[in-house]
Amino acid sequence: MNPFSRKSIQSDADGAFTLAEVVVAIVVVAMFGMAAFATNQRLLIALKSQRETTAASMMLQERMEAVRSLMYSGVASNVVSGSTNPPSTMADIVANATTSEAALGSLTETITVTPYTASPSGTSTTTHSNVWQRNATYPTGNMTDTVGPFDLAGNYDLLKVDIQISWTGTGGRTRNREITTICGKGNRGS
Repeated sequence: MNPFSRKSIQSDADGAFTLAEVVVAIVVVAMFGMAAFATNQRLLIALKSQRETTAASMMLQERMEAVRSLMYSGVASNVVSGSTNPPSTMADIVANATTSEAALGSLTETITVTPYTASPSGTSTTTHSNVWQRNATYPTGNMTDTVGPFDLAGNYDLLKVDIQISWTGTGGRTRNREITTICGKGNRGS
């Protein structure tokens, strides 16, 4: 048989792909690859966001455990005692970073202590408060608001502690978490 005969060439061509089939296959594979890459990217963003949320929850829990370990007068105090391990006042708690907050990056933490006195309508009837804020400008905290030179521990039996954190999360979105507790005289001391 002559290798250059027409019949030989035709029989080899019947088993090959045409240029159009190859181009369509390349387009399908490229679209699948792009879809897989986009899905992977979204999953990584969701994973980072979940890691931030978990770190924020852990940070709030650490703060709340530190607040619950204080004596009642320490919760009401707006003075830094210098005692950090264990802290003895709210100002000491604010002055120390938590072990969980590194994943949050640019963080603002606000701790507010107010008397817990409810009126019949369910709202607080007092304007006395201690407010601390900790952020990049004040890494050890700053007393931002003290309404009056008032003795919270001496004049109120219950104090409400609000801890709020906000940070810039994945994708530049501002995220917030907060936790609240009520502290009373006699819980741990005065």
